[in-house]
Amino acid sequence: MKKTLLILTALLATGADSALADTVELRNGRVIHGKVIGKFPASGPVTITFTGGGSMTLDPGNILSVRRDTRCDFKVSPGKPKNEKPRKVQESAGKKPGASPKKPVEKKKPVEEAEKGAGTGGAPVDPKLDAEIRRYVSELSRQRSQNRVRAEAALKRLGPVTLPYLEKAARHPFALTRRAIIRIVAETGGPEGVKLLRAALKDEDSWVRKLAREALGG
Repeated sequence: MKKTLLILTALLATGADSALADTVELRNGRVIHGKVIGKFPASGPVTITFTGGGSMTLDPGNILSVRRDTRCDFKVSPGKPKNEKPRKVQESAGKKPGASPKKPVEKKKPVEEAEKGAGTGGAPVDPKLDAEIRRYVSELSRQRSQNRVRAEAALKRLGPVTLPYLEKAARHPFALTRRAIIRIVAETGGPEGVKLLRAALKDEDSWVRKLAREALGG
């Protein structure tokens, strides 16, 4: 009986970090994890449902492949600690009752970094816009496709001001992140974007190279 309980506990612990889902790869390089309703190939629109709720419908002509019941890792990336708030509570647990909590010391950016600002042409970027762009660029590296799709659309709307940020992220080890960056740069345009696209022609990922060639008109 004890042995059976130990096995069940190990299985539950393993399943907590990953889940089974269908992996759908689109012809534009995007990858979506969800549950494909019905058979594929399909003669009509393909519907995909998601574990957290919601669904989306795709034209079957846009789908390159479907892999059924693949194990997908949905863990939060290291750059987004989930236990930050509980840790603050833990730190304040040893303080005396009635003592006012100390305000966190806000770290100031180095002068050089503030002056660079990551704007086009060296122009300073508004701090709120800077934080917004950095957040969206970070979202491009998330495992969940919904996060990456939302971040990509937002960065496209913001335009050329995002290029210096994207140039730094273009060397990210996650291929889907680099593909998204190339699509954003292709739509944004500009001389800085052309430089980034040319560098992407040497990328190890074939989809990144293909997207860069198409953006350059090759």
